[in-house]
Amino acid sequence: MKGSKSMFNNFASKTYKKSASSFSAILLACTLLNVNLAVADEKVIVTIPTMSDARIFAEFKDEIPAVVNYFSKSTEEDIISFYQKEYGQPLGQERKRGRLTLNFNQEMQSIRVVISHQNDMRQVDVIVESSSN
Repeated sequence: MKGSKSMFNNFASKTYKKSASSFSAILLACTLLNVNLAVADEKVIVTIPTMSDARIFAEFKDEIPAVVNYFSKSTEEDIISFYQKEYGQPLGQERKRGRLTLNFNQEMQSIRVVISHQNDMRQVDVIVESSSN
């Protein structure tokens, strides 16, 4: 009887060690999965406003820097007014080679709006980057 009790205790001890080891592995896997899900949840979609008649031809808004490029039949003045309503007064503006660039700063982001004339439309490029300030 003594030998079978010892054999049972030995078996129980090995089973416990295997169970504990398996539980630890499962716990580690769950922890890693939660970390990965938390990182995935932090992925941000940047909201970039566009004119109501925008014909978007490129859009990359799932990380910073984010960009949207579109065509609009709106006038340059209407586009400027639209973005001033969205972002406030520009920090600066510059016209170079027929392109007007407006610079805004909002919520720790630098926003550049570039407006150029393309046939009977305007091409609008909006670039959102993290502020370096």
